[in-house]
Amino acid sequence: MSLQEFYENSFNSEKGRPPGDMIQDALTYSKGLANYVKESKDRFLSGLDWQGLKVCEMGAGRGGLALHLARMGADVTLVDFSPSALHQAEQLFALENLHPKIVVGDVTYPDLDINGKFDLIVDSHLLHCLTDDPARFSYLQLIRDHLSQRGIFVAETMVHRKKLYIPDGFMFDQNNVLWQMFNEWKPVRRILDSLDLEKELNNANFKISYFYYYAQYGFVPHHSFMEIPSEILPASVRFVLQK
Repeated sequence: MSLQEFYENSFNSEKGRPPGDMIQDALTYSKGLANYVKESKDRFLSGLDWQGLKVCEMGAGRGGLALHLARMGADVTLVDFSPSALHQAEQLFALENLHPKIVVGDVTYPDLDINGKFDLIVDSHLLHCLTDDPARFSYLQLIRDHLSQRGIFVAETMVHRKKLYIPDGFMFDQNNVLWQMFNEWKPVRRILDSLDLEKELNNANFKISYFYYYAQYGFVPHHSFMEIPSEILPASVRFVLQK
């Protein structure tokens, strides 16, 4: 089974849930990241109003984060490789009479057809799911291609710390890739050192306007890590990029 099939099956398994429950889960899960995105917009795009702001959520899933922003008037586009996730997102938005633009596709393909440029592009915990250098570079170039001249790319991603606990069913290699056993080993997360992440962003020809390492936050890569103390989970970096 490919990772795309795994995520597709995960979303398909919840088709029967009441939409009201799903929308509450999506909003709750994305609330912390949504607050950070709002703060970043107010800091770096203070001259622009939320009403009509062109926003793209990469790795949107059910679109919980974008829904927070659409409620304030943003014109949102959702991008994900799971048709089931985006179909559920459309249903959740429709409950509030909102109609986002939907793009089904793989963000590691530079020719992915995303129409237009955006004032705000948000990474919904997608970057650390891209595990090899070519895929990550292609994704960052896709961001550059669709970012307006004044626009910002806002992200939160997991990064390595010296003490990192790896439970059974996972392994962590010398390239900072976390592997998970499905019927075979599959790469599921790239957990770079924060200094290597900074170099990667510079090499992608971005201006780093904000970059902060949050050692106090433990980032849960998978529900199997839920009971692990935060100090031996991956840490978090939040950043804002501009052209």
